[in-house]
Amino acid sequence: MAIFESLEKRLQTKIAGQADLVQLRGQKRIMTTCTVKNGVVEDFSNIFLNGLGVRVFVDGRSWGFSSTNMLDSESEEQTLENALKLAKASSKLKQRKIMLEPVKAVSVSVSIPVKKPLRNFSAEDIVKIPLEAYKGTKEAGPQVVDVKATYISIEDNKYFLSSEGARIHQNTTRVQLFVNVIAKSNGLLCPASESLGHTGGLEIFDETTPYTLGKTVADKAVRLLSSKAPPSGKFRVVIHPTLCATLLHEAIGHPLEADLAMAGGGFGDHVGEPVSSKLVTIYDDGHVRGGLGYFVYDDEGVECKHTVLIENGVLRSFMHDRTSAALAGVSPTGNAHAWDYSVEPLIRQTNIGIEAGNCSLEEMIEDVKEGLFLEGTFGGQANVNADFTFGFQSAKWIRHGRLAEELRGANVAGNAIEVFKTIDAMGREAVLRPGACGKYQFAVQGRVVPAIRCEIMVGGMGG
Repeated sequence: MAIFESLEKRLQTKIAGQADLVQLRGQKRIMTTCTVKNGVVEDFSNIFLNGLGVRVFVDGRSWGFSSTNMLDSESEEQTLENALKLAKASSKLKQRKIMLEPVKAVSVSVSIPVKKPLRNFSAEDIVKIPLEAYKGTKEAGPQVVDVKATYISIEDNKYFLSSEGARIHQNTTRVQLFVNVIAKSNGLLCPASESLGHTGGLEIFDETTPYTLGKTVADKAVRLLSSKAPPSGKFRVVIHPTLCATLLHEAIGHPLEADLAMAGGGFGDHVGEPVSSKLVTIYDDGHVRGGLGYFVYDDEGVECKHTVLIENGVLRSFMHDRTSAALAGVSPTGNAHAWDYSVEPLIRQTNIGIEAGNCSLEEMIEDVKEGLFLEGTFGGQANVNADFTFGFQSAKWIRHGRLAEELRGANVAGNAIEVFKTIDAMGREAVLRPGACGKYQFAVQGRVVPAIRCEIMVGGMGG
């Protein structure tokens, strides 16, 4: 490939020879978005992105980074020189040396299988996707007053070369569809939303069509107009995978990222200690087929792995890049990822998951005398100590082991570590959910989650 040949020449220069390690990340991306607002195509765009990110390690202690969107030899060499200068300047301010564990040099080209490639579909075909979702929402009736449907696809060709001998090409396609609905009656507004997303092509819509997704979301929003607000207080709850996915990623996943954990996060230096219910085993796995976080190699050329983070309630590992792994005296886990060539890799989740249990949803509910079944997510926030506040879209009363009346959405809050200690049942079906993250830079990720039963604080307005 021409881009490999060009970048290979940069590794042979005298500038590269002054560094302990040089990493080059070339990228070509096509990002297509189409947004339909209340039946009108509001936006349809193709964004073409090409460029090079250069990262160098010097003096055994410091990284320098620079990028360019000009893929010619002069720009590439200047970018390499800039990264070296930054690394040397930073090195003077750092006292601690870092011994990076050697990484196996691989030469590989990886293309993720796609059953329905985007190139086989016209622009008109793409526009029909959010339009069909909108048509589905209107089936719910005149109480639907606001609809936004957004299609996004990302086609990436990424090239990684290093002075350690790595030569990695990865080709991936990711497709997502978001539907947001607001229903209104007598001054009351009820929102609902849902999304689809995977690593792959337009075959994602073979199982759930855009029309079906839109109708499902709108039906829920309209149905909630006649529901009461949920109560406030601490409840025994069954949490549906749609909400469990957000709780896991934000309030448990982030504190398990080594940069946050080693800076004093909620899990701190508790490796080897119980931190959760014995029923809980949590992992991160870049090789989950179809997951939005499907990666074979990370952006440091490290193979992505199945990393057990919490095993039967005991903290076993954090997610590491090469630097944090060196500081902790462990091996990197393949969790260094950058949104694109123009930014440095960060420690990020790929597809974070909870191993399924052995209970059906009915069995989890039938053991609850009085509680709540919580569904859907509106996102929220969490900090490195695992304190969180999240919105859920709807709930149902559980009375004497049976689902009762439906309730509108509200918030849940607490400390996820403490909440996870109260888990006493896990669903036997783990669901793959799409997700996104805004930790310093954007990223798409997957979450593999079952339903869970636990105790949690609910902040509603009902009696």
